[in-house]
Amino acid sequence: MAFVGSSLKDHARARPMERALSCDRRFWTWADLFEDVEALSGHLVSRISYGGRVALCLTDPADLLIAFLAVIRRGGLAMVFDPAWPPARRSWVERETVPDLVLDALPLAEFRSWTPPSSLPTGAPDETALFYAGFTSGSTGDPKGYCRTHRSWLKSFELSRAEFAIGPHNRIVIPGSLVHSLHLYGAVHGLHAGAGVVLCPRFSPKALAEQLREADGTVFYATPTQIHYVAEELKRSGPAPTVGLVLASGAKWRAEDRRAMAAVFPRARLVEFYGASEMSFITVSTPEDPVPDRSVGRAASGVSIRIGEPGNLPVAPGTIGPIWVKSGLLFDRYICGGGEEVCWKDGWLTVGDHGFLDDNGFLYLAGREKRMIVTSGLNIYPEEVEQVLAGHPSILAVAVFGLPDPVRGCRLVAAVTPEPGERIDESELRRLCLSELGRSRTPRSFHVVSDWPLTPGGKTDLQKLEQGLLQLLSSAEAAE
Repeated sequence: MAFVGSSLKDHARARPMERALSCDRRFWTWADLFEDVEALSGHLVSRISYGGRVALCLTDPADLLIAFLAVIRRGGLAMVFDPAWPPARRSWVERETVPDLVLDALPLAEFRSWTPPSSLPTGAPDETALFYAGFTSGSTGDPKGYCRTHRSWLKSFELSRAEFAIGPHNRIVIPGSLVHSLHLYGAVHGLHAGAGVVLCPRFSPKALAEQLREADGTVFYATPTQIHYVAEELKRSGPAPTVGLVLASGAKWRAEDRRAMAAVFPRARLVEFYGASEMSFITVSTPEDPVPDRSVGRAASGVSIRIGEPGNLPVAPGTIGPIWVKSGLLFDRYICGGGEEVCWKDGWLTVGDHGFLDDNGFLYLAGREKRMIVTSGLNIYPEEVEQVLAGHPSILAVAVFGLPDPVRGCRLVAAVTPEPGERIDESELRRLCLSELGRSRTPRSFHVVSDWPLTPGGKTDLQKLEQGLLQLLSSAEAAE
């Protein structure tokens, strides 16, 4: 029976001495990797029951990946904790999820020092069983723990094979922490497909540039922000013609970034996809698709999209509303947290994203309901303002917030960081917004942030950025 990780045995039999996994200066052949996963899962037999919950709080990405696969092999639920969580947040998550076992660096080392187990897991996990719990930011500030079944990821693997054709001829380079579901999925799918996987202990554009140039058939699986910094390094040190596929999710590529990537990845197929932790893939944008500007692409293989609540007539093309999705890739339930914006109906799921479909079925995003700003009685999605500002050639990253205002309720402010060597002209940005969005959607002020905060997954850390902006403005007001 197929389950996530079941193909390791087949690859170990077919290509035992070929390299399957590397991280820093360590590497595992397919036989080594299968042996390590089997050994650790055997140790877990005496520690957790089938279906038991194991919290993985590991900073080393190779350790995390092997432990993740071992918990799955045991038939457990692997809950991937972020080692960077503050103590209070980790304590809250542990209270909510009640793990049967916590694996961090110390107990993992203890497991490895034991005699190899004589008892290994028997049988195979059922496709409908939960195997993975990841955590993403919740609207209340507490993490949402979303759970996945084996079947949902196996269906995602089928979609990835159809859309991306990744296989044993490829080598997957993962640039960031496996705490981020994008990177974890990329690594696990790569192994499932028989591709070698390269993990990086930390995000280093220079080290990544060297890895990307190492072998033909390389696939780079990253966020647009990570790709941008790596592309800057490749401009300095030379292109990577060995890269055959660049897969990006997390934000819309800018036209400038596409041109830059075409120069440093001259033989690569550049593919974007839009999704959510609870939904997996929703849309795909490939070079072969006639995707209009600002669209996030067409529905991915096997995915249905509608705007507006199921059971009602579909809204007219161009009409903004909640995005509902139906596919075999959807999550099962929350293990902790959640929010009112997440809703199921008749097999359809929405997570609070809003957007519209055009006449040809291409999807455009308006924004997330929980980020919507009400200013002077007008509903504004900050993402639509960010998209316009991100198109300016001098801007590297942008985020828009609604800060308290005694007259308007909220006022729009934008935080921006410039491209290397560029200067931000606030009046130019204001004119751009006025011409593209109108006065009501133009930020009242623009603030240059030199130290742009990122999450472990390479996305903008909106919470930290907003807190820093509030502190900056409070200090400025106090000084007046």
